[in-house]
Amino acid sequence: MRVRCPMCGYEYDPSDLRCHVGCPVGARCTLICCPQCGYQMPDLERSTSARWFRGLLARLRPSGERSHATLADVPPGRSVVVMEIEETEGDRLARLAHLGVLPGAVVHVLRRRPVLIVEVDGATLALDPDVAARIRVGLV
Repeated sequence: MRVRCPMCGYEYDPSDLRCHVGCPVGARCTLICCPQCGYQMPDLERSTSARWFRGLLARLRPSGERSHATLADVPPGRSVVVMEIEETEGDRLARLAHLGVLPGAVVHVLRRRPVLIVEVDGATLALDPDVAARIRVGLV
């Protein structure tokens, strides 16, 4: 199974990693560390809390309803959570991550015309429409 780092876009196999050699949790650690940039994310297959949270979300979501909305679809005045960023070039993905547009970030849409203006962690950003169309979002 290959994993793509949401921070730098580097693709790697997490089973080859040995980043927790000195960690007191050791083999029970459920974090995956990107070997290129060091970004840490939970291993969704091994993490008990991630499985519990997914189960909770599945119960709360109405059956059959899956949100495939993008940031480009969100009306002004709404806040959404970034779910994932579709595959894009590494430099652009790194810039978005540097500006705070990462999975889990809350984004507030201020304006859609003439360009998409959003607020993330107190910073105001203008996003290109094709970039906004690659950012999948969910309701807050």
